[in-house]
Amino acid sequence: MIYGNIYDIQKFSVHDGPGIRTDVYLKGCPLTCVWCHSPESQTFGPDLAYMEIKCIGTDICGECVKVCPNGAVTVGEPTVNLKGDPITYPVIDRGECSLCLKCADACPSKGLFNTLRRVSVEDCMRPIRQDKRYYDKSGGGVTISGGEPMSQFEFCEALAMACKEEGFSVALDTTGFAPTEHYLKILPYVDLFLFDLKHMDSERSKKLTGVPNELIKKNAKELADAGARFQIRFPIIPNLNDSEDNIRATAEFCLAIKHAIDVVQLLPFHKMGQSKYERLGKKYRMNASPPNAEFMERQRRIFADCGLPAQVG
Repeated sequence: MIYGNIYDIQKFSVHDGPGIRTDVYLKGCPLTCVWCHSPESQTFGPDLAYMEIKCIGTDICGECVKVCPNGAVTVGEPTVNLKGDPITYPVIDRGECSLCLKCADACPSKGLFNTLRRVSVEDCMRPIRQDKRYYDKSGGGVTISGGEPMSQFEFCEALAMACKEEGFSVALDTTGFAPTEHYLKILPYVDLFLFDLKHMDSERSKKLTGVPNELIKKNAKELADAGARFQIRFPIIPNLNDSEDNIRATAEFCLAIKHAIDVVQLLPFHKMGQSKYERLGKKYRMNASPPNAEFMERQRRIFADCGLPAQVG
């Protein structure tokens, strides 16, 4: 049996491909994008997350403090919760935490939890099957996302195959940074690639995402030539990849594979993932404001003037 590491299964998604979809989020990514809004997707192993809103307090519980073998979880200062009731929350010293996850196992309210879930293909198929009627009525299906799902290729392929065998449409949300032969092998089981383009200059790409872009562009071209369909996703990040030169270079690249593109999706930067960094005890690296609607519309017109189908968001 094939197993994979995921961090979430999200139902009734309407942003990751056509129609109503179920998103399966695989854990781990080879890229280190400075604007990443899903820090729980970055690591291939476990993460200890803490949600204060779920915590019932050390004065009532305190199991996390008792079981930590390193003394990394201690009692914080007295405060009040959202209802105004007195409460004392635990404090986690991430430098002392060994990720043994004993605190998460002991937490009755799941205020502390491991972001990693080890699952089989069948574990994923059960919730997917529940919403078949929504896929049928809306033209939706399953989106395999991440992280970078192709980093767990064997599991990703097996899940895509299982979905296709049961008649579900499959979209694959990918950075494009995986072996070309893997993309060509999974192509028969994927109806739509949600394919990221982040920067057209390879050196700049490496600085911003941790990897160069030659392989990414090669994979886009080879998949297009092999009959793949694309929803290109282009995140617009202020002062990092939103220069006119990069916008036009991205449009020119898309023109070369226009025959394979259903839509170019321009995604304005947002800060909705900032609280996730706090949850994981990680530093949020972005200090920028989301681009306004007028700016985004100007960028959309650049693609539209080239004859490319483009939309914002």
